[in-house]
Amino acid sequence: MAKELAKNGTKALAAKKFSVVAKHAKKAAKHAAKKHAKKAAKHATKHASEKTAGLKHSGAHGGIRTAFHHMQRASVVISLMEKGTGEDLRDLLDRGVKLYEHAIEGKGGDVTILRAVGVLRAAEHLSMAGLYAARHKHRQKVEAPSGPWLKGFMAETSERLKQVEDGERSKGPDLFPVAEELVRQAEDADHDTHLAFELVMAADALCFALENGL
Repeated sequence: MAKELAKNGTKALAAKKFSVVAKHAKKAAKHAAKKHAKKAAKHATKHASEKTAGLKHSGAHGGIRTAFHHMQRASVVISLMEKGTGEDLRDLLDRGVKLYEHAIEGKGGDVTILRAVGVLRAAEHLSMAGLYAARHKHRQKVEAPSGPWLKGFMAETSERLKQVEDGERSKGPDLFPVAEELVRQAEDADHDTHLAFELVMAADALCFALENGL
């Protein structure tokens, strides 16, 4: 996955690679609105800022522990997938593991830890999204929490991705188009609140890694 993304770097490839995550989810009756309530976006931005600040100030050991837990959760979920499936997720997990190993070896400083956290958290949420989609018929048909929190989160993540796109990024494999595609898939899956949440959480995690120079 990473090599192909590095070579092509297109939204089309991202869509092809990760469309399997939501292929079992029904299409939304109506595409999520492009413009969301300012209040929701402001709340989502504040939440993301507080979360990012908390992680950056938790120290190296705290960041490594966080990365470790995301790695283990992703590994457990991916292990439940059928043989021959989820290769892209496994590649993403492997990439996160390498970043984690570099972090515990002290290579690249604290920023390597932040990149590892982002990639491994994305792997965890993507694996959960895949599991939700595959087990869609077993999901609990209960009403989701009311309010614009999910749309606000999508809007905030999209805005952050625009800032990443406009800024300078490393020459390494680029997961930007994947993150952008995941936000789109989350919008299309807004009829299934938790699936949409897992998808946008994965996009948020990749955005976090990109913001830290991935």
